[in-house]
Amino acid sequence: MAMGLMYWFLYFIIYSVAGWVYESILCSITGKKLVNRGFLNGPLCPVYGFGAILIVLVFYGRETGFLPLFLSSMVLTTTVEYVTSVLLETFFHARWWDYSERPFNVHGRVYLTGALVFASMSVVVVNYAHPAIESYLYQQPMILLSYISLIVLFAVLFDLVFTVRHLLLLNKRIALVKEEFDRLLREGEIRLEELKQMLQSRIEDTAIYTEKVRLLLQKGRYQNRRIFNAFPDITPLKNREIFNKLKNTYVNGRKKLDDQISKLRDS
Repeated sequence: MAMGLMYWFLYFIIYSVAGWVYESILCSITGKKLVNRGFLNGPLCPVYGFGAILIVLVFYGRETGFLPLFLSSMVLTTTVEYVTSVLLETFFHARWWDYSERPFNVHGRVYLTGALVFASMSVVVVNYAHPAIESYLYQQPMILLSYISLIVLFAVLFDLVFTVRHLLLLNKRIALVKEEFDRLLREGEIRLEELKQMLQSRIEDTAIYTEKVRLLLQKGRYQNRRIFNAFPDITPLKNREIFNKLKNTYVNGRKKLDDQISKLRDS
């Protein structure tokens, strides 16, 4: 039983890494910069791992024609993506991706082109990738796979706890910034119209950039930069102006730095 779970865990990791490679390459090409596309710090996209495991459990080892496999896997994988979007939004109070402007989308969470790509990947996994992966793993020494599994498991759990903790703290810090702004408004140090204008531009030299706000916005800078660059379309459900201000500080700040580097190279 334990050995069987170990193999399934390794399958999950392999497909999560493959998904990360695909997403990172795609986003790096479309964004014209290197992107670590993933919820975690490590090279994993767990949604791909869960989707692939589901497809393998349902279809692998069964005689399924191309069209039934393609259509059924399209439904299953897009369901995984849809549910993942809902769960992330529920737990972290933010919309991590939005396909509302893509044709044939469902609530902006999934869309037709993505579904077709996932279905094609599923056919490749069932017919070609998984047989090769399964065969390779079963040829490896059990003790080696056990050590690798334990090391990877602890690394993923640490990464998961670290990432989730940061995101929860990020929401808390933004809420505290909102409280500080409310205090300034309540005490008459700024007006609401002034606050809105300040949030539209650089705030470092304004009345709202108090010592408390500065400390709150500067905490977790590396993780903030990674999350915002990996998910530039992430949209909060509350405190949107402050959240977007923080996001734009990292995204646009990095873009300006990249532009400056490009100019220096061209000169």
